[in-house]
Amino acid sequence: MFANKNHYHLNNMSRFNLYLLLTLLSPALTQSVFAKEIETLVVSGTRTPKLLSNSPVSVDVIEGETIQLLSQGTLANVLDFIPGVVITRSAKDGYNVQMQGFYSKHVLILIDSLPVVSPTGSSVDLDQISASDIAQIEIIKGAASVMYGSSALGGVINIITNKDSSAATSLSYQISQYIDREYEGSAPFSNTLKFNTGAYVFGWDHKVNVQLIQDTGFDYDLNTVAVDAAELDKTFLNYSTSKTLSQLIAQFKYQYFDEYKKRDVSVLPGQSDIVFYSSDVHQHQFDFSLNNPESGKNWRTNTRYISHQETSGQTGSLRETTITLAEIDGQKVWQHGSINPKSTGESGSETVAGWLLHQDQLDQYKPADGSVEINDESRSSIEAYVQHNFIYKNAQYLAGFRAQQDSDFGTHTAFRISSMLNLGKSGTPIKWRVGLGQAYRVPDLKERFYVFDHSNLGYMVLGNENLMPETATSLNTSLSVRTSLFDHFADVSLEIAGHYSETEDLINTVHNAQLSAETGLDISEYSNVEQTKIYGFDVSSEVTFEQWSWQVNYAYNDSKDDNKQRLQGRPRHQAKVSVNYQFDQPSINAILYAVYQADEVIPSSYDGAVVTDYTIVKFSLSHALTEQLSLRFSVNNLFDEHKDLAAQKINHFDPRPISSRELVFGVNYQF
Repeated sequence: MFANKNHYHLNNMSRFNLYLLLTLLSPALTQSVFAKEIETLVVSGTRTPKLLSNSPVSVDVIEGETIQLLSQGTLANVLDFIPGVVITRSAKDGYNVQMQGFYSKHVLILIDSLPVVSPTGSSVDLDQISASDIAQIEIIKGAASVMYGSSALGGVINIITNKDSSAATSLSYQISQYIDREYEGSAPFSNTLKFNTGAYVFGWDHKVNVQLIQDTGFDYDLNTVAVDAAELDKTFLNYSTSKTLSQLIAQFKYQYFDEYKKRDVSVLPGQSDIVFYSSDVHQHQFDFSLNNPESGKNWRTNTRYISHQETSGQTGSLRETTITLAEIDGQKVWQHGSINPKSTGESGSETVAGWLLHQDQLDQYKPADGSVEINDESRSSIEAYVQHNFIYKNAQYLAGFRAQQDSDFGTHTAFRISSMLNLGKSGTPIKWRVGLGQAYRVPDLKERFYVFDHSNLGYMVLGNENLMPETATSLNTSLSVRTSLFDHFADVSLEIAGHYSETEDLINTVHNAQLSAETGLDISEYSNVEQTKIYGFDVSSEVTFEQWSWQVNYAYNDSKDDNKQRLQGRPRHQAKVSVNYQFDQPSINAILYAVYQADEVIPSSYDGAVVTDYTIVKFSLSHALTEQLSLRFSVNNLFDEHKDLAAQKINHFDPRPISSRELVFGVNYQF
């Protein structure tokens, strides 16, 4: 239906009515092709634990074993494995995520259902999230503002940490190298060290997780001063302790993140001094929560404080940025009747209600001359939400409402309905799910006041104090079937999913031709796009045998503004293919996967394009020598596909990532 040419001649109201009709006639699914649904519990779809097969909201799941096989320290490689998810490396280093045509600032990232370090509401750099101690990752594609508030127009990624006994201790070491890309002054190898341990002391359950990353960076042209990928050091420290007090569970968490990156960019004219870009980040996060999981009294509350200090910029033009965030939230669950009608034969329902108080603040100045660029800009909000889940043996219906009072932008509301129908038999489940609703996002402080001055990298992004909040009305629908063939010799799953969103005042970066011509830099500024339509579909299939499996996914996404111009930075076509094989003797698990992307719009400021499509291939292998000791080997970017920086000299666009072939070897010991 998305390819019908006549469809595009419908006016806006007729088009939305068509999708509304499809919504009423169908309900959707997105079932994980990475997890066995009868064994997997998810919490992201309804904010309460549900079997994946019973969730009325589409949820994809990646389990911990796959995460450990794919991860090289942070989440970028893991999320790149998910069908329909686009991972991009930014010009100043770090990775961001894109789902269903929405950028990273529209995708909310959570750890254990609480928002990750995203002070001021800006997008979260995936490099700032450790891949250690993760049990599974849950992904909701599509608008989720009703459940999770602002910044969830495009979806939610919920990272669920291990809840196992804290007595386990593990140590992991990884060494890697960018082939033929080492530049003078950098270490020959990158290193990653992970350590997890725990102890039960005086009735408190203590857990400690430490991860240290040293990345050498890489350089395409060793004869020039400019370095393409910065060398960096990262430190992750997570500590938590919990205790059961009567019926209450009290928990305290402390998270520390430290990152230093540096990249040489040029030489001062007529001098030998090197101009470099650097970023030094220190972040502390404190959480204290109380939780009563007892049936009939199910409630929780959490208090959070984040302090983020950052010094960044080029030589002689460093900026000191201070960001603070404070919030407190609570949630209460009421259950009526049976929430597992398949086993009891009785229907039931579940109500979830919650609230959130939030405040963040942003300060920025230049130490060189003491000039203040942003002086104590802050915003606060009060939010409340409620949702009700009707649960039947072969159907579920979910309705939710959220309201937010923002200090700068007034009141915003969102309403959403979701449903799931089980149309198949027990041996061949066919699930049909749908979600239709509203979403919103208020501009963050960075978009309004921050100056992203990366002149050393050839570009600058300007904030805009006059930005308006973004709103969207979205539909997500899909159908999947899972069955067995050849007397259970093979399991087969097939999924077809579609999405459509109409947005107002979508915040996008717009090229400023006049300022660019005057400065010789690529200057953009944040601006609202009055109306935007984002739509597409996914087709996924998986075949699993006893020892091997393969997956094939194709995703089509398109987005156009009110002038029918495509939005930049969004590939129209994406295909992902993976093959996984498990050897019994010796115990080896191998995975080969490829990501193909094509047809990204060429910005008007370029004279043409070097390429229009590309493919990145990765390979990982793990070998369990004993129950305690395992080895891992990976090759990232097997065919060394990467951006041609020489294209910039002839003003040609290259959509390929800043990347390099990398060899990785790791060892893990479980005590």
